[in-house]
Amino acid sequence: MKLLLLSGGSGKRLWPLSNDINSKQFIRLLDDGQGAKQSMIERVFSQLSDMQLDRDAFILTNAHQRDAIVYQIGTDANIITEPSRRDTFPAIVLGASYLNEQRVDPNETVLVMPVDAYVDLRFFEYFPQVDEAVQASDDALHLIGVTPLHPTSKYGYIVPDETAQISSVRLFQEKPTVDVAEQLIEQGALWNCGIFACKLHLLLDELTERNLPTTYSELTSRYDDLEKTSFDYAVVEHAESVFVHRYDGDWKDLGTWNTLTEEMTSTTHGQVDLFESTNTHVINELNLPLIGIGLEDLVVAVNADGILVSTKDATPQLKDYLASSDDYPKFKWKRWGQSEVIHHETLADGHHSVTRRMLVQAGKELSYHYHEATDTIWTMLQGMATVTIDGQSFEAKPTDVISIQRGAAHTLKAHEDVVFIEVQYSNDWTLDDACPVPSPLDKQY
Repeated sequence: MKLLLLSGGSGKRLWPLSNDINSKQFIRLLDDGQGAKQSMIERVFSQLSDMQLDRDAFILTNAHQRDAIVYQIGTDANIITEPSRRDTFPAIVLGASYLNEQRVDPNETVLVMPVDAYVDLRFFEYFPQVDEAVQASDDALHLIGVTPLHPTSKYGYIVPDETAQISSVRLFQEKPTVDVAEQLIEQGALWNCGIFACKLHLLLDELTERNLPTTYSELTSRYDDLEKTSFDYAVVEHAESVFVHRYDGDWKDLGTWNTLTEEMTSTTHGQVDLFESTNTHVINELNLPLIGIGLEDLVVAVNADGILVSTKDATPQLKDYLASSDDYPKFKWKRWGQSEVIHHETLADGHHSVTRRMLVQAGKELSYHYHEATDTIWTMLQGMATVTIDGQSFEAKPTDVISIQRGAAHTLKAHEDVVFIEVQYSNDWTLDDACPVPSPLDKQY
């Protein structure tokens, strides 16, 4: 069985900590059980590893999130990159084309799930049962439905034909009103947790029916020919043979602040002092003290991208208020570490200044590149590194100041964890005018 894990999302429901690049699955607020914080994707991969499923898991994502995945999961992660950001149907059939190009048996079971599912380990123990059911029927889709805890309009619903452990599906209902949800639950409806499985050839057939190639190398060049729609709408709701497997354990979508804070083991994160407050969570990612007094039923989240103060009940509507926001994300996970914009401004002479705090992990290296319209200064704060500028290498240590003129190709390799401040002075407000060049150390860009 192969797993296709969907990693995408705009990140707006957990603003300001999440954004288009640092989506909710990468936010480290969950307890890992050993005193450290982990993200949703790290938690899922830890569970997959416990079940020995991680080697057969492939992450479908966009180019903007690839570095975050490599940083948190490691270079061994199987990553399938979309040529452009679309919807779940294009992403899933693209994943199928990749498996086909890797010569996976067309009769192999493919199970698709979101990468940020918040479940206990028992959930993954259902997967072999689903695999067995898929193998017993050639052309059927198999879903996992969760026994609802309460009526809600947050989730879609699956109404089975009967109350058996495995049942054929009678109908689907997308995010109904609470009143309709109550009626559906009375009919035995299950929450749709966005997980389905089938044989690989069923996904490839969807491409063939649309006269599109079934290999990844060919499909990427025609990716925009695929309809931008959800897999549920394009395939599941029109399939003739659909079964649902009933799961009665814990499952939760941590897509909003009110649900995420329910799983946080502490009411505060970062430099926070909270006094005389009830049912309030405060998350502070700035290097500044934050004091809360007399707060009730609130979420307060602060980082370089902004400040959120909201009642918990109102947080599911946060995305509606950010619909027109296109601010450049200040924080980025990189394959080599982290980058955070700590100051930017337009100067009186019309030039632009951007200051970043950079963390490069031991043994990691920046890509070898130059800037067309930007002069750069690095001030080393921590760690030893080899810096290369236009093919000339030298050692850098804390307090060293390194000037890099526009047009000069440069890179840095960390011998230990390195922290430095980068100040860029540019003609244009581009924030990123880096141009790759072949590395003198023969490293792939």
